Amino acid sequence: MNANGQETPETGRTLSSLTGEYTVRWESRSSVRTRPRKTIDFEEEGYFFPEDKQPLLLADEVASLGGKAKNDILVQSFYKYLHDIVNLEIKEIVAACSKILYADLPVEFSEETKLNTYSVIIDEYYHVYIAQDMILQLEEQHPDLKPLDYPISDSRRAVIETKKHLDPKYHDVFEILANCCFETTLVRELVEFFNSPGVHPSIKYYVNDHMNDESRHYAFFYDLMTYLWAEVPEDYRQAIGIHLADFTLLYLSVESEKLFNIELLGSFIEDREQARTSVEALYAGFEITPDVPIVKNVLRAFRNAGMLDHPSVRAGFTRIGWTV
Repeated sequence: MNANGQETPETGRTLSSLTGEYTVRWESRSSVRTRPRKTIDFEEEGYFFPEDKQPLLLADEVASLGGKAKNDILVQSFYKYLHDIVNLEIKEIVAACSKILYADLPVEFSEETKLNTYSVIIDEYYHVYIAQDMILQLEEQHPDLKPLDYPISDSRRAVIETKKHLDPKYHDVFEILANCCFETTLVRELVEFFNSPGVHPSIKYYVNDHMNDESRHYAFFYDLMTYLWAEVPEDYRQAIGIHLADFTLLYLSVESEKLFNIELLGSFIEDREQARTSVEALYAGFEITPDVPIVKNVLRAFRNAGMLDHPSVRAGFTRIGWTV
């Protein structure tokens, strides 16, 4: 198909998010057009991060530290979440969108698709603005929290490591496809994540409102991935496809989370090696397999975009022992 809303021969789907219909939805629903500033009401009760989603609270060392330490750990975990948004939106999503607009790609995009891409860039910069605003609010409320080093995200690491195995000719297309994967993975899960019992109402509102844009981005990047994969020359599909399995393993690993929790626990007990031992024990047995729900999301996106039908993609997953 082309980017004017025609059907793709591979999927038979009409990619409406690459047409003017998307701009109409953006004008009427985007947060930057329709929402007020996000403020945290510190008078209300609630944790800034779900208790049941921070395994560090299960560590013996944390149990002996008391309620303030628990609250500080959850605030620091929300800091990490906001920090990742700032970096993901700018260094990855916006960078990939800029390639659609300005890079020398082997695929043509319609002017409507480019206009939609501008709207995504506006949204993402707005999300960074909101995240940074909330970081400043938290810093003012919690001036005693220790500064921490934040590890590179697993998504960023997955892109960097995969590019090492690709000829530079394929880098731009791969980065766009990778970000399509990121943006079609976690929309529903993030809402459910922060809707856990005990989460602060201001944080629930913030995340749910953020998803107002992300659900629309999901459709855009899903259609973009389908279109791009169908339209690139065959050598691109072969070169990139063989590495998608390893990319998926890197992207969905929890290395960034583990490194952060080692740093965080170490800031409380002042023994980094003990912190490392404790955190490694908390994650013992965790493995990325096709049965993990988030993995199913990625594979579903690949399948619906026509990517799993390609021999090189299937060969890559066979190499890591997955049946897709």
